Amino acid sequence: MGYEELTLSGFVKEIEEVSSGPHPRKFCFVLGAGASKSSGIKSGQELVDIWEKELSERNREGYLSWKKQLGINDSNKYEFYSQYYEKRFKRVVDGYNYLEKMMESAKPSIGYVMLAYILTHTRHNIVITTNFDHLLEDAVNYYEHTIPLVIGHESLAHYVNKQINRPMIIKIHRDLLLDPKNKKAELDKLHDNWKNALDIVFSEYDPIFIGYAGNDHSLMDYLTQNCDIFSEEKGIFPYWMLYKTDKMSEMVLEFLDKSSGYLIKHNGFDEVLYLLGDIFHYQLPSEDDFISDAKKRYIMLSDYIDAFTEKLSARREMNQEENAATDDKTDETKEEVKQAIQHITSKTEMQNMFREAMALVDADKYPEAVGSFRKLTELNSQNARYYSWLGYALYQMGYYKEAEKEMRRGLELDPENAVNHSNLGATLHKMGYYEEAKKETEKALEKDPENVGYHNSLGVTLHEMGHYEEAKKEYEIALEKESENASYHFNLGVTLHKMGRYEEAKKEKERAIELEPDNKKYQASLKITLDKMSGVDKTNTPVKKNNPAN
Repeated sequence: MGYEELTLSGFVKEIEEVSSGPHPRKFCFVLGAGASKSSGIKSGQELVDIWEKELSERNREGYLSWKKQLGINDSNKYEFYSQYYEKRFKRVVDGYNYLEKMMESAKPSIGYVMLAYILTHTRHNIVITTNFDHLLEDAVNYYEHTIPLVIGHESLAHYVNKQINRPMIIKIHRDLLLDPKNKKAELDKLHDNWKNALDIVFSEYDPIFIGYAGNDHSLMDYLTQNCDIFSEEKGIFPYWMLYKTDKMSEMVLEFLDKSSGYLIKHNGFDEVLYLLGDIFHYQLPSEDDFISDAKKRYIMLSDYIDAFTEKLSARREMNQEENAATDDKTDETKEEVKQAIQHITSKTEMQNMFREAMALVDADKYPEAVGSFRKLTELNSQNARYYSWLGYALYQMGYYKEAEKEMRRGLELDPENAVNHSNLGATLHKMGYYEEAKKETEKALEKDPENVGYHNSLGVTLHEMGHYEEAKKEYEIALEKESENASYHFNLGVTLHKMGRYEEAKKEKERAIELEPDNKKYQASLKITLDKMSGVDKTNTPVKKNNPAN
């Protein structure tokens, strides 16, 4: 017994290989909150962080007492999602209201678009999820024009059977609109109806777990207690996708060990599903095809208008001037629609142009890229992405003032974009405007607190401002999550050197060289610290932000 670790590419190739042939396998997807993060829905861990802050602001003393009573600390707090939910929302309806508001504006990410395609066009047509949201069914409806069978309550679980001919979405914590389960008592045990349904699914389908941390006892207890469902004899194995910075829980480890499953580390839900969509031959529809339904509705509407006009004309056939005016109006409407279609078609051309511009960036042909991005901003002055990449290309050419202008324009159009704030911060840093750079990088962290690179960038700026203790803390946060990053160790070493803590600086720089033994800059900097320890003083500076997109 014991699990086997696969690379992401190895996993994708295996799925491709075993999905066809005379004896193809079937896969289902088991989704958790991590799958919906890129669609704008906060994960369970993010919600715990938010509620922790709110509870502390309401009554810090009472909150700390409550944490102590339950044994909650920073390392295990995410396992207490249900308790945080119950503590934050005393009235059930307030909790539902909070969740509905959070989810109502979310739109399916590219990962859900690819998953909708897979569910509709392959044998892999089942999703089991702990999520309440409607992202997947929206994607199936919007992009595949198919109605999925949504099992959003345990009373409907008997509809799960071995003859499944359409996409099926099984929501074991219920649908958002059907009294979803959030409380500890509700999540400690899986309803028997769900157990029966999962028995049926797992007798036919190999499960692919993605975006699911395994923190709830309802599903995880079922899995660990029924590992015999998965075996080499039965030919059913679980595939557990683990996000690159996440740690595997003890329950998940136990399950994979007992079930002889596979562990695959990945860079995000969207990337994994994009790769799977590719092997199953997903094709982006043309805009004409995409709006074909709208065209049909327009034709029907035009027909209704023509019929009404005809009746109106028959009643007033002597009024030729009014009839002529009506005909002119119809022609005008048709012309407007033609213009709209031309406008939509032009967007396809712009997408092609954008793709070519990105290829120029990848090839370091920044002057040509600047020309392409400028043309794109002329064609569509409301697209924040075009301005942001124009600023990036100008930055790479050393035109920082011009880059700043374009990046600020991009932020005016999309103020919630963390990358844009970070890029502007990097540009301002290059210009020596450290206070402004600090503010922009802090905004980036507010928008995307999980981005380790932003902590490092903030540390570099704080170092230049002479705030060494604060810079040190930012590097340490970055290293907690990416302990093998050479530049983070080096930057921490440089700051420690400035603080006069030479022994610690030496240790960090040596670690950076262990990770990147051929880095001349690191070697020279280590010599500066060693010279200082020997009584010789030389200049020492951290790695600058030479790539604002990181």
